[in-house]
Amino acid sequence: MRRLLHSARAFHTRHPVALGVLGTFLLSLLLRLLYLQASLDRDWPFSIFFYGDTRFFHGYALDLARGKPVEATLPYHPPLFPAFLGLLYQLLGEPRGSAFPYKLSLALLNSATVAFTWVWWRRVLGTGWSLLAAALFSASFGWLVLSTTYSNEVLYVLFLSATCWLVLQSRQGLAWWAAALLGAVMGLGSLTRAEHLYLWPFLLAYVAFHRDRQVPWKPQLARWAVAVAVCFAVLAPWSVRNARVLRELNARTPALKPLPELTLVTAYGPINFAMANHPRATGGFTPDLVNELGKGGNLDVANPAQRHLLLHGYAEGLRWMAEHPGDAAGLMIDKLERWQDGLGLGFGVSDWPSGLRGARPPVDLFVPESTWLKWPLTLLLLLGAGLSLRAPYRAFSLFTLVILHRALITLAFFGYARGLFVLYPALLPLLLLPAMALASRRPALERRLPVLAAAALLLFWLEAGVHAAGEPRNFHASGSTDQVRGKLIQDDWVQIWPKS
Repeated sequence: MRRLLHSARAFHTRHPVALGVLGTFLLSLLLRLLYLQASLDRDWPFSIFFYGDTRFFHGYALDLARGKPVEATLPYHPPLFPAFLGLLYQLLGEPRGSAFPYKLSLALLNSATVAFTWVWWRRVLGTGWSLLAAALFSASFGWLVLSTTYSNEVLYVLFLSATCWLVLQSRQGLAWWAAALLGAVMGLGSLTRAEHLYLWPFLLAYVAFHRDRQVPWKPQLARWAVAVAVCFAVLAPWSVRNARVLRELNARTPALKPLPELTLVTAYGPINFAMANHPRATGGFTPDLVNELGKGGNLDVANPAQRHLLLHGYAEGLRWMAEHPGDAAGLMIDKLERWQDGLGLGFGVSDWPSGLRGARPPVDLFVPESTWLKWPLTLLLLLGAGLSLRAPYRAFSLFTLVILHRALITLAFFGYARGLFVLYPALLPLLLLPAMALASRRPALERRLPVLAAAALLLFWLEAGVHAAGEPRNFHASGSTDQVRGKLIQDDWVQIWPKS
């Protein structure tokens, strides 16, 4: 035993990063396994707490796994996550009554993301605070849900984390290999969530204002140009496919104005903007505008009214905003509040302290009935963003720009609670920054506080083990029902509360 302890101590001394990666990965995976074991929905392709685009992802992945030609339809969803799911179907076999193997694969991916993020967090936050951040990432209830269901967030957060890591390194100059890798990561991230492509100006602004002045800027321009070029090269095959599909759709509807064939990722920008900004918009996703235009809510490029929004949705949305500035301002506040609801979710399998009673908005993550937690966390986020503008914490300004990018996307389109969770690699450092700045004045506290807090979070693993050892928890669900089949409409509001 003494020899074993000595070996472990020696390994920790020689390979602290490797031990940290292994520890954060295994602890994250363990909590996700315990969460699945305690969940009634562990075999379902979706979760009680998140439905999203599960049906589309499953159907698309199944066609890919079977080698069936994908139907030429409007490029509405980014392709990478359903392609990744299709690869899982090929490797593990098609679903046979249980989605558990695929959920486990997604949990593995997210656990690896937590471990990878901890590695570069360590350089920004220091060892103690980075361990606390990793524990918060691992124990987040929102991520327990998203990492164990069919959500493209579980793939996207890896690309966002890699983007932050590479850009932080670029302050001392972007190496050629890093430029190529950054371009590839930006391209893959954009194929997972289209708005990732519009992160480029924010990344370039960060480097322009906060680069090391001793690094010559002219050689760096060529490397950043390579990064952008690689990004567009990654997008090129999908863009060519989109052009072929849109050309075919235009040929089917010769009497209507043609859709533009140049579409890098998706064609949903204009129509989503129109759906997000009209008199009956709610701040979250609602298809009411498309429903009113016929076809039972299904998007049809042959429908002249829907075709108009696909072409002129930005103009229609901006016109309404210009004609009703007061309503538009109120709607923007609603969007931000919907987005801010992501801060209201808690930690552990019981979502402490917010609880498991609440609602699941359309195409969004469960939002607890008690959301008081979002207000102190919002204050911490704003304080962290403010501190990131000061010289000692200038590296954190990258995270502020990432948050700003997503806030602007939210103001323009829909407010999603899940849209805040994909920002965890940038969000958690800003949330912890005020505590770091305060503790930096007391060295003893700075060393002990994050370690003690991370150790306290391990109670969530104990709680998860207790729930996993018992019967799966069951829930009541209430909402609008299909008039024909009498089943819940999963894409509408669903109220959720535990069965006693």
